[in-house]
Amino acid sequence: KAEVRCAAAGGGDGATAEDAAAADAIARLAAAEGARAKLAAELGAAHEEHALLLAEVELISRHYEEGQEALGTLQAHAESKEALCSQLLLERAKAAHVATALRDERTALLDKVTHADRVAEQQREAVGQLEAHVHSLTAEVERRGDELRGLSAQLEKIRREHTDFSRTHAAKLGQAEEAAAAHARSSTDLAQAQGQALEYRERAERSADEAAEARRKLQRLQEKLVGGGTTDSMLHEEISLMRSKLKCPLCARHDKEVCVTSCGHTFCRECIDKRLNLRDRKCPTCMRPFSADKVIQIYLTSAAAS
Repeated sequence: KAEVRCAAAGGGDGATAEDAAAADAIARLAAAEGARAKLAAELGAAHEEHALLLAEVELISRHYEEGQEALGTLQAHAESKEALCSQLLLERAKAAHVATALRDERTALLDKVTHADRVAEQQREAVGQLEAHVHSLTAEVERRGDELRGLSAQLEKIRREHTDFSRTHAAKLGQAEEAAAAHARSSTDLAQAQGQALEYRERAERSADEAAEARRKLQRLQEKLVGGGTTDSMLHEEISLMRSKLKCPLCARHDKEVCVTSCGHTFCRECIDKRLNLRDRKCPTCMRPFSADKVIQIYLTSAAAS
């Protein structure tokens, strides 16, 4: 068009030039139209491609959102799994702690059972010792009874001899002095025999009391064992009782070391020597007179320890 305008402005060249210019203009116009159509086609294709890209972007966005949701679900599932694992670890630690406590308790119970068996064995040994002691005391009582019966028979024999001698003395007036001396000797023997009989009777009574006391101890010990009494308290009670019996009844400090043979009571050497030095020669328990030759040494502590 510019060329046409230029040609018209130039004062009208020839028709040929105009036709050529018009044809060239038309050709250019056609080419421009073709280019426009091509550009329009390319624009349409670009629009279609843009629409496809928008659809693809929308699809990708939707997939991305779905992936985010799935990721959130997986994260929540993983967190729940971690919480469950933590809870399982805590429960496992608690179970291990409980198992350790149960093992310790089992060990403690086994120790208690072993201690109870040992204590029961000691109690059985103590019961056996007490039974043996009771048996020995019973035998001692029987022996003392036999001695007492023997002394009674001897006393009766002396009495019969004294009666026979009195009858012989009445029949033989000529032997008055000899009969009187024999009578005096018989009276002395009778008094000594009566004293010995009394002494052995008291010893037998003491032995019987000791045997009864040992039987009572044995019965109390058996009752405590049957009733489930405390072993330590029973042992302390028996030990205290035995210690009290080994101590001197006067000073309660020293062990019994000497025995007064006239009555059978036992004391420590210091207390008896003090009474002998003070000439207080009476038994502190029964007040029976005694002399230094009636005090003998005993070994009660060694016997008890053995």
